[in-house]
Amino acid sequence: MLVDDSIVLDFLNKENHDCIKNHWVFQNINRGIFLFETPDCNLKDEINKIHTIMKSILLNFTPLNESIYSALYPNWKSITSNLNILLVVGCPEPYDALVRTYNNKEYIIFDLIRFYEYSIKGHNINTLVKKLITHETSHICLHEKYPSPLSNAYIDKMKYIIFDESFAHLLSFKDNIKQIDFSTYIDEHYNRSFTKLKDALQEKNPLKQDQLLIESNCGSYWSKYASVSGKLFLSNHLDNIVNIYNNGISNFISLMGL
Repeated sequence: MLVDDSIVLDFLNKENHDCIKNHWVFQNINRGIFLFETPDCNLKDEINKIHTIMKSILLNFTPLNESIYSALYPNWKSITSNLNILLVVGCPEPYDALVRTYNNKEYIIFDLIRFYEYSIKGHNINTLVKKLITHETSHICLHEKYPSPLSNAYIDKMKYIIFDESFAHLLSFKDNIKQIDFSTYIDEHYNRSFTKLKDALQEKNPLKQDQLLIESNCGSYWSKYASVSGKLFLSNHLDNIVNIYNNGISNFISLMGL
């Protein structure tokens, strides 16, 4: 992985934050809107610790559920070896990890202030970072085989989100997913998410469509109805997950009954 931690180093070593906030990333969190939250200088020692942990994990990365991940993405090592990673501070909540394209390059961006906040809430940083990197690299690997649709049509965008996010959410949920009993998660979350997804695919109002695209994969974990529906569907088809992936987006949508 190609790790660029210049923003973090500037934060740790300089008093003036202008060199940080002028970085392209803060104009591209939400394209065309400048989003920047001045980092707290009192957190420098803690951010330095998080920085050390994250950089080590990134440079020695192995994904969760490595056997399934490798079956889905057999070239993941070569893909991730040239992966552009940005370690930053200054992204406002809820932007902890995101993928953005700049100058025709795709970047995975991690905000260390957000990770520090997770740590003080009791989360294990090593586990959390590995989950998020597994999630985001899943997107990168999937995009190699299935690029984002050229069409700007609402249905095409929604179907791509379902497919893309389903695999990323499942692989990064926990390690050893073949040993997990998903029945409780399915009972509690599948019907509600799937019903909302079916309704969303029927929506004709452009303003409501825009909002539904956002809600499909933003917000609290189990409210991301497109991601949750697809992930829980896949959890019931782990023995056939590679064939489902290789058969593509349209087949996946049909299998889900959409």
